[in-house]
Amino acid sequence: MSDGTSVLSPAALWRRLGLAHHNWPGRFTVLLLTIMLLLVTQPMFSGHDYAQNFATVAMSLVLLAALWAFRSARFYFAFALVLFVPSFGSRVALFFTSSPAIEELGAITSCLFLAVTVIALVTRLFIVTSVTLDTISAAICAYLLTAIAFAYAFAVVELQNPASFSVTLFQKSSSHIAPLMASLHNFIYYSFVCLTTTGFGDIAPISGGARTLSVLESVFGQLYVAILIARLVSLEVAQSMMKER
Repeated sequence: MSDGTSVLSPAALWRRLGLAHHNWPGRFTVLLLTIMLLLVTQPMFSGHDYAQNFATVAMSLVLLAALWAFRSARFYFAFALVLFVPSFGSRVALFFTSSPAIEELGAITSCLFLAVTVIALVTRLFIVTSVTLDTISAAICAYLLTAIAFAYAFAVVELQNPASFSVTLFQKSSSHIAPLMASLHNFIYYSFVCLTTTGFGDIAPISGGARTLSVLESVFGQLYVAILIARLVSLEVAQSMMKER
């Protein structure tokens, strides 16, 4: 019985895949899984009666996973926790009342929380000396969270200045679902278009704030790939050369 258990244990499975102990999934891999859950569920449950529930749960998991990933970094943890309270609280409040002010508060605090997390991730990636599976997960997390953070920033611009985009990103929903919760996937979609500089042309920024954010995100996306990913590749090459000696 014990032999069968050991064969099916996570350690044995990862050894069968050829991954050493330092390449086992870690806290940033967990964070990456929660981000993927958010990105998949947002468009999947769009227009569903429980869309707000799914959006709240998915985003809350991302925020909690980020706090857990940086639990040992006291400054980040304290600062992020201050932003987590209104971000999570506003989502709970939207179950009882639909208020643009509460939506805006939730969007701003979520944007700031994710921005702080991205800064913490990028800072960590610049000080690592070896590349592991968790390091790669952290790099992917920073990239994806940047898009989600800008998505909330675009939502704030649209809330303050309606018709900031060529199409209406806030879709109509049933009265008990907050507009931002029902339409977050639209802002995430536009944000990824800017981050990757895909430029489909179906959505265009019109207001000054929307254009400024679009330019900043596009520039960040290009610099991120050019600088940070290049650093990780160079570390991996140096790491491989040291092993061959």
